[in-house]
Amino acid sequence: MKKKLKILFISHSSAMVGAERSLLLLLKNIDRDCFNPIVILPASGSLKGEIEYLNIKTYEVKSPWWVSGGKRNVIWTILRFGYNIIQEVIALNRLYKIIKREKIDMIYTNTIVNFSGAIIAFITKKPHIWHIREIIPDNPDLHFFLPDRWLFNFILRYSNKVITNSSATSKQFRNSKLDWKIRIVYNAIDVEEFKIHQPFPSINGVKTTDWLVAVIGSLQKRKAQDDAIRAVKIAGKVIPDIKLLIIGEGGKEYRNYLEALIFKLNISDKVIFTGHRDDVPQILPYCKVLLVPSWNEPFGRVVIEAMATCIPVIGSNRGGIKEIIEDGITGYLVPPKSPLIIAEKMIYLFHHKNIAKKMGNAGKETVRNKFNAQYYKQNIEKIIMESIF
Repeated sequence: MKKKLKILFISHSSAMVGAERSLLLLLKNIDRDCFNPIVILPASGSLKGEIEYLNIKTYEVKSPWWVSGGKRNVIWTILRFGYNIIQEVIALNRLYKIIKREKIDMIYTNTIVNFSGAIIAFITKKPHIWHIREIIPDNPDLHFFLPDRWLFNFILRYSNKVITNSSATSKQFRNSKLDWKIRIVYNAIDVEEFKIHQPFPSINGVKTTDWLVAVIGSLQKRKAQDDAIRAVKIAGKVIPDIKLLIIGEGGKEYRNYLEALIFKLNISDKVIFTGHRDDVPQILPYCKVLLVPSWNEPFGRVVIEAMATCIPVIGSNRGGIKEIIEDGITGYLVPPKSPLIIAEKMIYLFHHKNIAKKMGNAGKETVRNKFNAQYYKQNIEKIIMESIF
């Protein structure tokens, strides 16, 4: 290769949650002898600091979100559309100048919500990769103002390749004549981060002697933290020292609903809201089980994080989760909205510690073989090369 390929990565957020952490993992491991990454962020934030620590150049360009929170009324949609158009024109102007100044070879959009990468790639005639990490149909937390099929056709038409994080995510593109562009690359983690067990961090009301279970993710209806709460209520009749850690932040309305449910079930002493935590690798080794009761998770990064820590996972048999957990081997798959079954599985593992340990060890081996960082970056590098040449 005569020169390094300059790749412009566009992130919709500067936070450090699932999609952003997967992007950061790629940037940490990408072959810098072949690729020169430059990253577009909407603002300053923890992700920017992590990227700049890698000696990767960043620019701040705020692109509008065309796919956002739940459905709104017609007037709101019209006003939002007008605002987005103005923001898009401003963003495209800035991106155009950056692409020319940096002599960018390819554009890589990290999530479904921003269209700027696809549009500016078309304008500048650059190859474009769109990494889709979300499932839109029947998702109460993400909504496109036009029919979903228009969104999926737009993504495929204005991308050289589309990467999805699971077969479940790719299925929303079915029946398209352009679905040959789709490549499935499972998310991954740096297993080394989960090797060393550090002291348990301070969390109010929690002791390491408690039978800890966790549910990790943003507070959203589809994440079904309420089912985890109900399961803990049931399991608490058999496991008296059970404690549920709800790790993540989200909307105030849903948080209030969860708090009201906890009060109604009279288990305020068994449930702890921790908010967002950057020390999840320190917390997981002290948990007995990870609960992932989501209705339809595109992938489930927290699943492989728990497996890397030798923690059994009880997850819904929907979406990407069922592509990760091997039922009865690395954890249990249960129907969505089934707190009773979740509770039964927790009680079984409570009484059968040897089986829980065996599941944990099997999970760690699965992550090493299937969801490791090198495999992840090699697959994406291959797709980048396919799209350029």
